[in-house]
Amino acid sequence: MIFQQSDADKMYEIPKTGINRQLHSWIQFSFGSDMPFGELDSKADALYNYYGFTYNRKIKFNAILSHGYGLGVHHQLYPLNQRGLSAVQRDTWDRGRLIYNGVNMSYFVRINFDPKRGNRFGIYMDLATFGQFNFHQRAKFVHGNLTEKVNKENFPERFAAGVETRVGYESLSLYVRYKFFSERPDSGAYTNVDLAKWSAGLNIAIFNFR
Repeated sequence: MIFQQSDADKMYEIPKTGINRQLHSWIQFSFGSDMPFGELDSKADALYNYYGFTYNRKIKFNAILSHGYGLGVHHQLYPLNQRGLSAVQRDTWDRGRLIYNGVNMSYFVRINFDPKRGNRFGIYMDLATFGQFNFHQRAKFVHGNLTEKVNKENFPERFAAGVETRVGYESLSLYVRYKFFSERPDSGAYTNVDLAKWSAGLNIAIFNFR
């Protein structure tokens, strides 16, 4: 005898996907800056020098613990008149910056502090590790009214990896990142350039998949 699930039973099934269900996917927008922020020498230098979009997938273990991964793209600026980077071609430009575009991936474990939160993000903390690959790197220098762009050079940090902590409420979370690995070029003008290891910023969940 074959038993079929009735329409009434289907009506009372708990969905497997949702913000606080077994599976959940969402897209977030992130922006942040290096730490310490440093002094900006020009109005053209932006305080927030990191922007990115990430697709996140979360798998729930129980009401408190879950884990997941993120796949993202990012755009990053490093003003060259901060943190000692001015040693690069200082006598030939007024201001400059490194401009990076890349992809990144992360794995995170989430701890929720309000297990009876309903189908919401609630209050949570993420412990994560990440890696990134900057597939397009270039430098931009301004000489008075002239702009020079440099593409073919051994720039620092083509690959990087680190750890991250996020503390959030609902769709907003604050993050702090530390890069424990950052690839350095073995030749060229940027061999002694150290980019910031610490950064902080804000994540905003802008779209939740049903």
